[in-house]
Amino acid sequence: MPRTPLRRRPPVHPLLLEVERTQGAAPALDSLRSGLAQASGPLREPAEAGTTALTFVWIGEAPQVSLQCGLVDHGNSSSMHRMPGTDVWVLEAIAPDDTLVSYRYVVDDPFLGTGQLDDAGWQRLMLAAQERSFADPHNPDRLPPLASLFGLAVAEEQWESVLSLPEAPDSHWFAAAEGATGSFERFEHVSAAMGDARDITVYLTPGPPVPRPLVVLLDGPSWLAIADLPRAIDTAVRDGEIEAPIVAFVHEARGSNGLVDRVRELSCNRQHARMLADELIPFLHSRYRVAGDERTVVGGASLGGLASMFTAVEHPHVVRNVLSISGSFWYGLERDGRPEWLTRQLAERPVTPRRVYQQIGRFEDGPLSLSPGVSHLDANRNFRDAATAMGIDLTYEEMGTAHDIAAFRIAAMRGLRTLLGTSSR
Repeated sequence: MPRTPLRRRPPVHPLLLEVERTQGAAPALDSLRSGLAQASGPLREPAEAGTTALTFVWIGEAPQVSLQCGLVDHGNSSSMHRMPGTDVWVLEAIAPDDTLVSYRYVVDDPFLGTGQLDDAGWQRLMLAAQERSFADPHNPDRLPPLASLFGLAVAEEQWESVLSLPEAPDSHWFAAAEGATGSFERFEHVSAAMGDARDITVYLTPGPPVPRPLVVLLDGPSWLAIADLPRAIDTAVRDGEIEAPIVAFVHEARGSNGLVDRVRELSCNRQHARMLADELIPFLHSRYRVAGDERTVVGGASLGGLASMFTAVEHPHVVRNVLSISGSFWYGLERDGRPEWLTRQLAERPVTPRRVYQQIGRFEDGPLSLSPGVSHLDANRNFRDAATAMGIDLTYEEMGTAHDIAAFRIAAMRGLRTLLGTSSR
């Protein structure tokens, strides 16, 4: 089900009608806060079959308030409506019942009216917006924001909130009270192929000293600091869902210039693919008891998903299994003037990856400035069709999610269960 446009109509929820009638009198605001706390976030009302009507609410004096959420209209943010005579800001949306998205409120939003941005511009405004962003105070389910990876100390009240409707994908892996119980090792990898150096963090799940699958994940700090993936992997191993893996989290190069360098590094970069296939993976095989190439997975999200797939296409005898989450398969316009370069390459490759798990969110259907006319969703569907035609063993999932860590971490665990499940040997 595609997203439904925002509804900027006068509020109809009974709690909001009372706020409107009393122009924000204290008893009405107290009742509204109680209702928000009971809902653990946005107010919810029944809608047409398979959907829920949501009303996002922010209470506070401000010149302007935006909602940033992948569920709502395309763009960086959507301006909320101030109820006359009050400090209550509202925005409504209709959501499929399997929705899982992150969201936050931005006061005096620097993104407002900016339209499409290049990577440097987006990063600059993202960091500026973080200082004015707030989690939903009524929703305890939160994740650290992307800005925390750029050296900002972000208090928990400024994290991102997670909205999960009743039929949303299962997230039980992240509910464990204890943290990761395995061991971490960190070393520097100096790459001849890339001409740079970067940190690699290796997580060794608890278990006997036997050969194990190897998982190599790009954008390592996101999986460690935001997604808390080691804890989830421990849960999956303990519950018998996956074999206990060795997980290598690949960091950005030392001295990296944020998103600009990330785009260069991960956009079907042959030097980066050689770094993984010819240097890092062989080194990890020599240093740890790895079960072999057949049990080696390379994965990532967004550009990391694209880079993982490209590495497997370039080096199929080394990378047999790929975990692609919201992969940026739209890429190509800046390479040869046409979008979806890697999808077009598949037909020219006699050998391809053995197994692929590919996930994309249904809310990733918006226009892309770097690839006009092709959305993330369209590009992933096109890649799926091309890969299936090539005979690749591909598991493809579309979920009620957007392009955010709330979706990425769930998809990562579903993908590992598919590729490394105890019944998948």
